Amino acid sequence: MARRGLAAILALVALAVAFTALLIWPPGFVSSLLATERPSSAAGDPVPPISGTPAARIAVVGDTGTGDAPQFATVDLMVDQTGAEPYDGLLVLGDLIYEQGRAGQVDDKVIDPFAPITDSGAELLPVLGNHDYESGEQQEIMTALGRGNPWYVDHLGPVRIIVLDSNRVGDAQQTQWLRATLAKPVPPQTWTVVALHHPPYSAGEHGSDEAVRETWSPLFAEYDVPLVLAGHEHDYQRSLPQNGVTYVISGAGAKLRPTGSEDFTAASASTLHFVDLLCYDERLVGRAIDHSGELVDIFTIRR
Repeated sequence: MARRGLAAILALVALAVAFTALLIWPPGFVSSLLATERPSSAAGDPVPPISGTPAARIAVVGDTGTGDAPQFATVDLMVDQTGAEPYDGLLVLGDLIYEQGRAGQVDDKVIDPFAPITDSGAELLPVLGNHDYESGEQQEIMTALGRGNPWYVDHLGPVRIIVLDSNRVGDAQQTQWLRATLAKPVPPQTWTVVALHHPPYSAGEHGSDEAVRETWSPLFAEYDVPLVLAGHEHDYQRSLPQNGVTYVISGAGAKLRPTGSEDFTAASASTLHFVDLLCYDERLVGRAIDHSGELVDIFTIRR
């Protein structure tokens, strides 16, 4: 009888702990523990040779700002993959400086680690993440990296890159600027790629950022943006096209978390990596490459 009573008490304690966990941790975290990755059919394959000469080549990576060994290993991977076609741009998708976003650490956590890429001619395209706001020095960080504003537009060959500050998704001025920028006429062969930190579609720990999705995703669809790149989740994810837009998360340049899958997920994996984005006149090719030098995923977007 005493044993039954003890078992009942232990069961109640277990239920209480589980209920408390649901209250403390966000649903995205709990679901990421229960969900499973959705590996790409290309996962583990050798990286194929670059076909033809891309009009622009961009190394894409996020959440790198640790200044420690995994970040440097990711940069080494970029260098190893360079081959005969150097990178034209280096797009860093936020959380440039962990943990507190101290502007005084720009050299140690951004400029010096990425020097092998930028010194070879790649233009640095920084995006602000949530950790870059921790100290209130986010503008000093951007200024030190040569950017006067947290949202801006730049061009690499035929690619128009629109960088947004998703920490300030509620800023009406930024959204007005985004609409005006998307509405500007561009040459017919121009690709538009949007970069931000918080992902509108995510099956990871944080889950989809609903504010970003509600505020900006309709604009991406309205103006036929083919590709939106985000960080924040320490994993790799690619969505099925959502209203014509493919959303890719590349936030595992230095840290990892478990990831999962949702009905919008085409591929997901928890692995350190970067995305090698090859831009041709008629197509975009994205190759997510892990630290073993193998594919995590590969995708093509055509006009």
